[in-house]
Amino acid sequence: MKIAELLANYDRILTECAIAERLRRSPAVTLHPTLFHTPLIYGPDDMRAAMTSIYREYLTVASRAGLPLLLTAPTWRLDSQRVAEAGVRASINADAVEFMIRLREDFQTEAPILVGALVGPQNDCYRPELAPPAAAAASFHRGQIEELAATSADFLQTQTLPNVGEAIGIATEMARSGKPYFMSFCTGTDGLVLDGTPLPEAMAEVDSAVSVPPLGYYVNCTHPSFILKRYQRGELDRLVGIQANGSSKDVATLDEASETHADPIGHWSAEMHRLHEVHGVQILGGCCGTSLGHLEALAR
Repeated sequence: MKIAELLANYDRILTECAIAERLRRSPAVTLHPTLFHTPLIYGPDDMRAAMTSIYREYLTVASRAGLPLLLTAPTWRLDSQRVAEAGVRASINADAVEFMIRLREDFQTEAPILVGALVGPQNDCYRPELAPPAAAAASFHRGQIEELAATSADFLQTQTLPNVGEAIGIATEMARSGKPYFMSFCTGTDGLVLDGTPLPEAMAEVDSAVSVPPLGYYVNCTHPSFILKRYQRGELDRLVGIQANGSSKDVATLDEASETHADPIGHWSAEMHRLHEVHGVQILGGCCGTSLGHLEALAR
């Protein structure tokens, strides 16, 4: 099933909750300083197994609920510069997608499972002033997007974009790639993109700047209450997904925290359900501070 068909036929779709953060909290796992958990696709075996078990937990939740699931290959911020500096295989982007495809094939379920590939911001996702303008962003991200577009990923997706200019540059390259794609902004407690742009305006700016608009938009590394407080019904027709933080604290505060922060899961899932009901957001999953229990609550 293609991603556009999935969106047209299901109004409730799950996507993954936290991966890297859960692994970071495990004393048995060591993450790469710049590529995070992606090199674990190659091993060591025990660490790769720890990562695989998290994905399989999410697959099991979706399968038992009979709900579609969107997974994404761990390619966030795997641009050619970081890959070269890390000294890992030059094929790591394609290898990460293939790792996820094999994981899907090894898991038997009747519910649709689609695999996407991630692209992250060039710089700090919480500092919009560091984001490149559109033309520079297109040039910086072009190589990775072309690599990912050549894989068997079902879709491309950005994550944690703090600035509309960089989003336009990335979307320009994704539109050229021939792959269906999503764009995801990081928002603050005020519900605005971190550069201060209201979400409806940000989405409209990207839509009007590219030859092939995204299938839709996400927000991530945010909390559903931030969006619910800011926008009225009908203002977010292009918002199709959220990967929400487990905590309603400001993202910058969470980034500096030494331990995981999360609100009660029941409150979090109720807010997610309200976002689905009010704004029709159909793809629901988690970001920082979320885990298996959060996805189970969404499935219920």
